[in-house]
Amino acid sequence: MSSSDPPKRFRVVFALIMGFIMVGVVTLVTTAVNYGLNPGFMAYWGKTYLVGYCAAVPAIYLFAPVARSLTAKYLSLRS
Repeated sequence: MSSSDPPKRFRVVFALIMGFIMVGVVTLVTTAVNYGLNPGFMAYWGKTYLVGYCAAVPAIYLFAPVARSLTAKYLSLRS
């Protein structure tokens, strides 16, 4: 971990918030496309959202530093 990496508490809160937003958008769109805006849509979307959130938050927590590092390397090569 470099000195520019955010502290652990920041990473946890960031993962929770980013997961909330991204999982909400992605599951809403994909559920609407696959299921349609039929009766029961909200219950179906809610279940999909909860499963997605439980998968996404740990993934964001683990992979955000990797993505940040790769982005920094990529942009420093392109400058």
